[in-house]
Amino acid sequence: MTWTFRPAADPAIRAMVMAEFYRHAVDGLPVWKLRALGQGWADGLGGLARAHGVQID
Repeated sequence: MTWTFRPAADPAIRAMVMAEFYRHAVDGLPVWKLRALGQGWADGLGGLARAHGVQID
């Protein structure tokens, strides 16, 4: 199996979350899942941190 993920080529993006890896229950059993995101922030790691509830001074 081969997967291809090509996020948009935007030179303004300074930080990006490419994928999310998480546990999910299927029929009561834990299963790992991978989701391609490609979400980016022009204000870098500070923007990414704020998006996840981290206060930046």
